[in-house]
Amino acid sequence: MNMSSRALSSNRSLLATAILLFIILLPEAAVSSSSNSGGSAEVTCPGIPGKLVVLKNQPYALCAGAESVIFDEITYATCAKLTGNSISVPHQFPFPPVDDNPGGNIATVNEGAPQSGYIVSTYSNPAGLTKPAGNVAIYECDGGSYAQCDGGLCFTSTTGKTSPLWGDVSDSQIVCSCPVETSSFKFEVYGPNPCPTTAAAFDSVCGSNVSKANARAIIHIGGPGAGLGQSLATCVAGHPVTVNTCTRPAR
Repeated sequence: MNMSSRALSSNRSLLATAILLFIILLPEAAVSSSSNSGGSAEVTCPGIPGKLVVLKNQPYALCAGAESVIFDEITYATCAKLTGNSISVPHQFPFPPVDDNPGGNIATVNEGAPQSGYIVSTYSNPAGLTKPAGNVAIYECDGGSYAQCDGGLCFTSTTGKTSPLWGDVSDSQIVCSCPVETSSFKFEVYGPNPCPTTAAAFDSVCGSNVSKANARAIIHIGGPGAGLGQSLATCVAGHPVTVNTCTRPAR
C-alpha cells in the first residue's frame, strides 16, 4: 500500500470513529430507518455519511463519561450497564450466527447477553451532558491519549465483583476493554463537569503525556476531531441541543 492509500485509509477510519463516538441517541423522528435483523434498524442522519444502527431495547454498556485504566497496552473502563436503545456503527462479530450466516453482528451479541458472557459497548447520551449542572462535559484536546470504546467487548462476569485492577464494580456497572488511541491532533473526550480551572488539570483529562505504555494510567473515553459533540447532537436530535463543553484555561 502506498503512502497516499495509507493516508486515505487512515482518514476514513478517523471519520468513522469520530462519527460513531459522539452521536446522541437518535429519536425516531430525526432519522430515516430501515428494518434489520436482531432487534435493530439501520438509520441515516442528515449531514452524517454512511449507515448507523440503532439497537432497540437491548442490554448495552455506556462508557462515555467513564474513566479507564491502562493495563497491558489496552484500557479497562468501568461503564454503566443499561438496557434500552443505543446506537453504533454496525460492527460485525464472528459470534453468534445470524440465521444461516456463520457471522454475527453487534445486535446479535447484545441480544445474547448475558448468556453469551459479553455485552458490546455502544452509545446513548449521558444524562449529565445536556444539563448545565450535569456531571459530564466534552473537552477539546490538542493532543494526548483517550480510550476508543464503541464496539468494545464488555464482560458480564465483572458485574458485582471486585478486582485489583478496576476495584469494586456495582450491580449497575460492567467492565469493558477498549483500545488506547494517542494523537497529536485535535480530539474530544468526555470528562468531568465542572471544568478544570488550570491548564495542568485540563491536560490531565486529555491524557497529556500518556501512552498505552503507561500501565495504570487513567484516561477518558473519546474520539478524533473537534466540535463534533455539539454539531452531531443537534443533527440527530432534529433541534438545537446544547452540550456542556470545557476549553483549556490560559494557565
